[in-house]
Amino acid sequence: MFERRAYMLDISRDRVPTRDTLEWLADALAALGFNEIQLYVEHTYAYTDHKTVWEGASPLTADDLRWLDRVCEVRGIDLVGNMNCFGHMGRWLAHERYRGLAECPEGAPALFGSGAMPPGCLAPTVENAAFGVALARELARSIRSRRLHIGGDEPFELGEGVSASDVAERGRETVYIEHLSRIIAPLVDDGYEVMFWADQFRRDRSLVSRIPQGAIPVVWNYEAPSDSGWMSFLPTELIDRLGLPEDMHLGFESHARLFIEAGKPFWVAPGTSSWNTLIGRNVNAAANIADAVAVGTSYGSPGFLLTDWGDNGHFQPLAVSLPSMVRGGAAASGAPIDDEAEVAQRIDELLGCEKGVGALIDRLGCIGEELGMVSPNSSPIFTSLCSIGIPGFGEPDPAGVAHGMEILSEARERFSQPIGGPRGPVVAAEMAAVCQFAELGLRRLAAEHGLDVKAPVARDFDEAVQAQRAAWLLSSRPGGLDDSIDKLIGQSAAG
Repeated sequence: MFERRAYMLDISRDRVPTRDTLEWLADALAALGFNEIQLYVEHTYAYTDHKTVWEGASPLTADDLRWLDRVCEVRGIDLVGNMNCFGHMGRWLAHERYRGLAECPEGAPALFGSGAMPPGCLAPTVENAAFGVALARELARSIRSRRLHIGGDEPFELGEGVSASDVAERGRETVYIEHLSRIIAPLVDDGYEVMFWADQFRRDRSLVSRIPQGAIPVVWNYEAPSDSGWMSFLPTELIDRLGLPEDMHLGFESHARLFIEAGKPFWVAPGTSSWNTLIGRNVNAAANIADAVAVGTSYGSPGFLLTDWGDNGHFQPLAVSLPSMVRGGAAASGAPIDDEAEVAQRIDELLGCEKGVGALIDRLGCIGEELGMVSPNSSPIFTSLCSIGIPGFGEPDPAGVAHGMEILSEARERFSQPIGGPRGPVVAAEMAAVCQFAELGLRRLAAEHGLDVKAPVARDFDEAVQAQRAAWLLSSRPGGLDDSIDKLIGQSAAG
């Protein structure tokens, strides 16, 4: 059993939960054995004097956090602030007021290939470190916990702009760890244990010994251990830019190796694998969670953090993540659940609904993995509708497509009917809407590969959008809805 069993929900990729949803989530996490929740923030917290960034996003406020902290305390859960103040700052840097803080104010090099992407990383300056510390302190003031997560992951542009000469002279790793330390040290002095993402510590042993006192690295990895097959589909330059270990297919053992060799404590962070999928990627998630638990317990990790990201519009509702939440909570508590029927039963109990809903949700989350395609960090069902991210590789298996269409048809019929329990109407509407999009994605995928399946047309997308809009507002705030819809439909409607 891990001492700290945490769940992290991304609230920065458009979907910000209502208070009702957050209270239900706290109940569910407590029932599953979690004792910590983190809400990942980029631009969706109402920071004082920064209205330009969060206006229109329906952000959480300080009053929301104080309320949620009380809700969590009653349930034996710690609420921990989780934010970013180095990379992943694109929502800030999109505004003229903050553009001058960027490493590459005029745009950053694309992750691979030619072209550019909008600025997303702050320059590693003393002033920017102070800016990040101020944001962290403000977020933390409304929460009891003396632990704080400051991000620090994926500063892709580092060394490509403002810091280019410094990086050339002293090395990217040195510039990175010095800036991270400038953020961490004042917060440690404030009495916080400071968590940070450890992806920049996968290749360079020299960095591990330079981690500031009072800081705890969080090793994340979202792919299950496998043979090296899927790695061959990734461009070498992308692997280099991401700083991935050469044997990353081995799972957490490779991602945490430098900490293991140094005897440095670290947390493990697998994922629900629900993002970029619409309906889940549950086979991968189950194996990814089991791998994280095995490596974490073998090397005495003090914490387990199940991440639930919302990349590219956060189309998936919370119900899609429930199978992984059940498996993650049980495994981190030292009593893993391998029986699918038991997982399904726990989902039904959490939703307070009749038997069968949980089994259907779990089964939906396996469709994309039964198509015979390779699709890391996503499902080909989703990427057929959205060109952002890594596409699916290979040809879809006709039998897998046919079986997937059968399950989706069954699900759409089931979720069009009333579901019992207080969450029943929300779950029914959200799952019906996301299944509608998943069916369009599967149809488009099949049609593009020459299978005898009717390709979706504009009217199909219009109907799916209306269903998604109505369902979204049952559990989430309105601020990011249009932005979410635009991410998918901007790519889909033309097809």
